[in-house]
Amino acid sequence: MQGRSWMAALTVAVGIVLPLARPAKAGEKPATKTNTVYLQLRIAGLDRDGCDVEIKPGHSGCQFRTVRQHVDQSGLQTLRLDDVTTSSGDRECAFSITIREAGQANRTVRRGLRLAAPETAASSSMECFINSPSKLAKAEQEKRTR
Repeated sequence: MQGRSWMAALTVAVGIVLPLARPAKAGEKPATKTNTVYLQLRIAGLDRDGCDVEIKPGHSGCQFRTVRQHVDQSGLQTLRLDDVTTSSGDRECAFSITIREAGQANRTVRRGLRLAAPETAASSSMECFINSPSKLAKAEQEKRTR
């Protein structure tokens, strides 16, 4: 008997709350806001000349201008992307990071980030730890010689 009254109360509560929720309309796009993202690149195993890095959107829901930057031998570089927007409802953004090192094949890695809510923070930050193509080539060569 108590189970029935509990179910009835739940049905009445849902009947009151549900019409108050604003349904999404089919033609409506999620609100987009420009975000600032700081990418902290940590590239291990670079030679004396360093490398060139290209960062572009990883999927069509994330948009920003493509950035090209030279990274020195230390492999430490912080990039500021001021114009990052996403049309994803969950604020997901993907970054495609291509490393170009002289004498080595290009290496592309993808990293994802959920952007900070506009109400809570003005920017987001992400650290990317990446092995350089030359370091990977040396490790592969050592494997073959064993």
